[in-house]
Amino acid sequence: MAAQINILAVDDKPDNLRLLSKMLTGEAYKVRKVTSGRLAIEAARLNPPDLILLDIMMPDLDGYQVCEALKQQPETRDIPVIFLSALDDQANKVKAFVAGGVDYVTKPFQQEEVLARVRTHLQIRQLNQSLQAQNLQLQTEVTQRQQTEAELQITLQELRDTQAQIIVKEKLASLGALMAGIAHELRNPLNFVNNYAEGSVELLNELLEDLNSTLNEPDSAELQERLIELRDNALAIHQHGQRAERIINSMMQHARSLPSEQQRVALNQLVEESFKLAYHSRRSNLPDFRVTLNANYDPSIGQIELFADLSRALINLIDNACYALYKKQQQDAAFQPMLQITTRRLPSQIEIRIRDNGTGIDADAQSRIFDPFFTTKANEGTGLGLSIAHDIVVGQHRGNLSVISELDNYTEFTLLLPLNLP
Repeated sequence: MAAQINILAVDDKPDNLRLLSKMLTGEAYKVRKVTSGRLAIEAARLNPPDLILLDIMMPDLDGYQVCEALKQQPETRDIPVIFLSALDDQANKVKAFVAGGVDYVTKPFQQEEVLARVRTHLQIRQLNQSLQAQNLQLQTEVTQRQQTEAELQITLQELRDTQAQIIVKEKLASLGALMAGIAHELRNPLNFVNNYAEGSVELLNELLEDLNSTLNEPDSAELQERLIELRDNALAIHQHGQRAERIINSMMQHARSLPSEQQRVALNQLVEESFKLAYHSRRSNLPDFRVTLNANYDPSIGQIELFADLSRALINLIDNACYALYKKQQQDAAFQPMLQITTRRLPSQIEIRIRDNGTGIDADAQSRIFDPFFTTKANEGTGLGLSIAHDIVVGQHRGNLSVISELDNYTEFTLLLPLNLP
C-alpha cells in the first residue's frame, strides 16, 4: 500500500489553514498545519513533507525567508514550495520564484486551481524522485560493472601470468632434460680425457727424472725440451677437462626439475650460514684470503616461508662477491676486502642486499649477468651460478633480483622476496 501524501500548510490565519485542510483531506492527502515560519522550518526538518503550501505575509519570518531557509538545508531543499498570497503584483511573484518556489497562487484561491497545482507538482516530484532513484541505480550498476571488469582484468592477467609461467617451466623442464642428457653423455668420455691426461703428466714427469739421471746434458737437452712441451700440453688438457667437468656438474644442478619444498626459516640465520659456507669454501683453497663482514640484520624479520633452495642462491651470490674481492686483492696488496650484507623488512617484502668493494662489473656485462653460461671469469666460471640464483629468487619465490655496479669500485645485489609465498 502506497504511503499517504504528506502536505505541510503554513499560514498565520487559522481560517485559511482550516479551509486548506478541508480541501486537501477531501483528496485523501494528509495535512499538517503550522501558523508561523519558524514552526514551519522545524516541522519540515523533523518530518519532511511531500509538498509545502506557504503564505508570504507572516509576522516572525515571511514566506520568502522561510523558503530560502528550507532550500539551504539538505533535508528540505528538494521539497516543492507553492506560495499562497494576496500579493498579486509581478515583483512579488518573481521574488517568490527567486526564493525557490515552484508555483504561485493568489488569494482568494479557488479550490480547483489549488488542487490542480498540488496534483501537478506532486506528480513532478514523484517523477523526479523516480528519476533520481533510477539514476542512483544506474550509477550503482555502473560501479558494480566497473568493479567486475576490474576484477576480470586482474583475473585475466593472473591467468596470463600463470600460463606464461607454465610455458616457461615446460620449456625449462625440456631444456633441463636435454642438458641432463647431454651432460650425462659427455661425462664418461670426459672422465677418460681427464684420467689419461693426468696419467700422461705423471708419466712424463717420471720420464724426465729418468732422463736427467741417465743421459748426458748435450744428448738430453732437445729431448727434455720436447717432453716438457708434451707434458705442458697434457697438463693443459687436464686443466680444461676439469673445467669442462665443473660446467657439466653445474648443468646437472641447473637441470634439476624437482622444486624444493617450502619451509619456515629464520632468514637472518640462513643468510649468516650461507655467508660462512661460501666464505670458508673460498678460504679452503685460498688460506690467505680474508674478508671483513659488516652485517646489518633486521631483527623484526623473524621466521618466514621460503623454498629451501634460497640458500643456494645466497651462497652463489656471496661466492661471486668473494671472487671479485680476491681478484682485486691480487691487483692491490694494500686493498682491504669488505663485504656488507643487509636484511630489511618492508611492508610486503623482505629485502636482502649483498655489497662488495671488489672489481665491479662493466655496464655491458650487467645486462647479461643472469644469462645462463655468461661469465666474466675467464677460464674459471661456468656462467650458471648467477643464473641459478635468478631462477630461485624470481622463478621459485616470485621475487626480484637486481644488480648495480661500478667498475673497480663496488657491486651490489638486491633480493626482494615476498612475505607470503604465492
